[in-house]
Amino acid sequence: MIIISLLCLLISVHVIRKSSSSFDIAANYLTRNLGEGIKGPTINAIASSLPELLISSLFLFYFKKIEGFTAGYGTIIGSSAFNIALIPVIAFLYIYITKGKEKVFQINKNIVKQDAYFYLGSILIMFSGIFIGISWYWSLGLIFYYLVYIYYVINKRLTKKEDGNLYLKKFIKDHNLTLKDKILHAEEGGRLSALFNFKLFRIFFFGKVNTFSSVIVVILSVIIIGACCYLLVRSTESISEILGVNLFICSFVIAAIASSIPDTIFSVQDAKNDKFIDSFSNAYGSNIFDICIGIGLPVLIYTALNGPIDMDMPIERIGFIGDYVLEGNLFMWSLIILFVFSFLVSILYIKCKLSIRIMIFIFTLYILFLLSLILY
Repeated sequence: MIIISLLCLLISVHVIRKSSSSFDIAANYLTRNLGEGIKGPTINAIASSLPELLISSLFLFYFKKIEGFTAGYGTIIGSSAFNIALIPVIAFLYIYITKGKEKVFQINKNIVKQDAYFYLGSILIMFSGIFIGISWYWSLGLIFYYLVYIYYVINKRLTKKEDGNLYLKKFIKDHNLTLKDKILHAEEGGRLSALFNFKLFRIFFFGKVNTFSSVIVVILSVIIIGACCYLLVRSTESISEILGVNLFICSFVIAAIASSIPDTIFSVQDAKNDKFIDSFSNAYGSNIFDICIGIGLPVLIYTALNGPIDMDMPIERIGFIGDYVLEGNLFMWSLIILFVFSFLVSILYIKCKLSIRIMIFIFTLYILFLLSLILY
């Protein structure tokens, strides 16, 4: 029944969201002292994009070949559009509402421009798969491109390490921690609340945050999020069958939005702590990770074991635009509109001062993006 599928979907989203909070504390503790503008597109992007990577992998290996690839691909591009449009909008509105319109949401436009170039480049590499095929060397190119991006970020944005005491104070404030007898404590509260909210530090380590507990929490979070992603994939499949809608469309809408929740949490948290650069860089960095690693890594493993994926097989559509445009090639159409959409949104971020009017316009572009794919 669709009610059971929706319930399973909601449960998986809840657990992913809560587990991601513990993951955030652990990942930030293990990678402390990184300069602003580096953590967002690297550590936070990787941590918050684990659902997309796991969902893409599960779709590919569960459904096999073209159906599995397109379902994972649909999740990635849907998540990419959500990340670049709605996450900054939500972060901006959160600051606008909670701290007042006089609070300036400042971003480093040079960093946004750099991330936008790399992000648009990753879409073009995806586009090349139409012509050279979906194979192990194509996926290896995506992975190599991501490594180039990380190398660029580290070399161009690495700043002087902060004083240890200054960092500790900032870390405690940013993550609502307490310091008792020189021991960091997180996620305080009762046992029942900790279990319901998957506060892994509180459940397993009485809230203590150190290198050992952080490593264990990272491992446990990956396992829990992976299990929830499997439940999310099965729920998406079930909803697709019940509604009689193509799995690509369901993954593009349902799985994509569900998997983007951790990204949203990280960016809002960064904005709340006045780390606007990381807030924006996380959105772009997550997209680059999603495309290059979220698609590249599972495709590399799959094609190495099973051979290239045949993209000549048409992807089922539900709209009418494809009857007249690009001969119904949904893969090509989705990449073109994703590139155009991402380019326009990036131009707005780089050239315009952030305001309610700009945020509304970006949200409108996002709705048009969704409609263009659904109606194709």
